[in-house]
Amino acid sequence: MRRLNSAALTALRFFESAARHESFTRAATELSITQGAVSQHIKCLEERLGCKLFFRLPGQIKLTEDGKKFADVVGRVLRELEEAAEILVAPRESRINVRLRAGPSFALRWLVPRLGRLHAQHPNIKLHVIGEYGYFDPVHRDFDVAVEFLQAPLQGLHSEFLMDEYLAPVCSPEYLAKNNFLKTPADLARCTLLHDGDAWEEDASENAEWRYGLREVGALNVDSSEGQFFTLANMAIEAALAHQGIAMGRLSLVEELLASRRLVTLFEQRIKSPANYRLVYPSELAGRPGVTEVANWLREQARAGSSEREDSATNRFLSAANR
Repeated sequence: MRRLNSAALTALRFFESAARHESFTRAATELSITQGAVSQHIKCLEERLGCKLFFRLPGQIKLTEDGKKFADVVGRVLRELEEAAEILVAPRESRINVRLRAGPSFALRWLVPRLGRLHAQHPNIKLHVIGEYGYFDPVHRDFDVAVEFLQAPLQGLHSEFLMDEYLAPVCSPEYLAKNNFLKTPADLARCTLLHDGDAWEEDASENAEWRYGLREVGALNVDSSEGQFFTLANMAIEAALAHQGIAMGRLSLVEELLASRRLVTLFEQRIKSPANYRLVYPSELAGRPGVTEVANWLREQARAGSSEREDSATNRFLSAANR
């Protein structure tokens, strides 16, 4: 069995960077060494392994098949070493860095207003919020913990249910006053629908959320393909606040706007979304300082938010029954 000496072990870091960038030059910049040093270390590593890791082409490099397989292993091992070192060091440091990914609309409307509670409970956690949605590579991720709006669990990562989402058509009081004919879901046919064109990744249709909601309430006469389309739920919410039409509101995102009467729901019925929020993180990070605290805090906030929405729904029902 071939063993790697200390020089070859150092070369692994050079190889991982070059493989990730597919460039000796960018690897050298990242590692603050010369391009020649990167090239020489990788050449020695290839000789030690007895196989070619890169094709050297004019002006570029490409991983060989052996190189691709080796890059996956080396990348994973180096990340595990870094994470293990952080676990040892973190208790002795005053600050623990945690990267939290969430969809931009969820981050802005649900997460950010609650962050003061997290900072109060865990002042030593330095949270980096990443507002992204859609596909990510589980191997080359840029986060430690994520909240994803999904119809099915993710593969390759720990993925647990966090909370359900409910939908309801919402608009501004001014828009409702101007369109006072709105009494039933069928009346939506005469209004401008405001869409989140990327409601959930598993359905490519840009009108998926409205189509689903209208079907659930039996408003089959309403054309869900009509209206205005946006790439973020928050943009549709802002358009509703600007009296431009009716958004399919996710109640977790509009709860404060409903409480302040900046938005109103049109009907008492809530529609359970086919997608829900899931807490996602690599299994190997379970128990890591910072990640554990943030994950537990998210679970607590989700439970509290669900209870508040249930109480709010009950109050609206009782208020309607007493009218």
